[in-house]
Amino acid sequence: MIVFVGAVVIGATGAFFSDTETSTGNTFTAGAIDLTVDNSCYYNKVADGNPNCPTSTATTTTWTATNLGAQHKFFWFDDVKPGDFGEDTISLHVDNDAWLRLVIKDVTDFDNSCTEPEEGSVDTCTVSSPELLTPGAGELREALLFSVWLDQGLTPGFQGKYNQTNPLGDPGEGDNIRNHNEPTIISSGTIDADGETWNLADAGGLYLIGGQTAYFGIDWTLPGTTGNETQTDSMSATMEFQVVQHRNNPTQLGF
Repeated sequence: MIVFVGAVVIGATGAFFSDTETSTGNTFTAGAIDLTVDNSCYYNKVADGNPNCPTSTATTTTWTATNLGAQHKFFWFDDVKPGDFGEDTISLHVDNDAWLRLVIKDVTDFDNSCTEPEEGSVDTCTVSSPELLTPGAGELREALLFSVWLDQGLTPGFQGKYNQTNPLGDPGEGDNIRNHNEPTIISSGTIDADGETWNLADAGGLYLIGGQTAYFGIDWTLPGTTGNETQTDSMSATMEFQVVQHRNNPTQLGF
């Protein structure tokens, strides 16, 4: 008897089971902080929605949110007299949470010229120095009074202005009026000749929240009791609003 033996092979394919999952385009993109500023300026009147500070073809004192340039002036007055006053509401916008500070620098205070009434005032008028091409020291800086407050309205913080599209907003927010017991950030006084730096977070741990608008009011006045010593004097300064990221930076490192 001849016996035939056969081998049975089942499913022989010569390959292993496998699978692949792919995630493409993995990317890290750094965020950014962009500060924009707008301003409404009032001169010798209360805020009534119609800013009236001087302007020119090259200078503006009221503008919508933008990056500041040489044409943007919070204060630009050339005929200030005792008893004059003014108010600016400055609105700040950032796209990421940020600490904020105000730096006042490059302060000048010049006599410019010595009028007869000024020469007879309580302070001696300093004659300019033609050799150094510099005017004498003035007295206007010592007379002008400034203060800054948080124009947040009735409810602490910034909910946005009340209107039809924002029924939960605050009707007193950013209204250019110091009302509703809004907190003072810088008390009324003169600007230091060497400049000043104010961390605005010192007002209750404040920092700017991305996407919100923060309103700050600035008052100024030349008291009616100011004498002739300020005649023809001029004062100028640079104002810088600086921001640094808030996330992972609890102590404002970077300023």
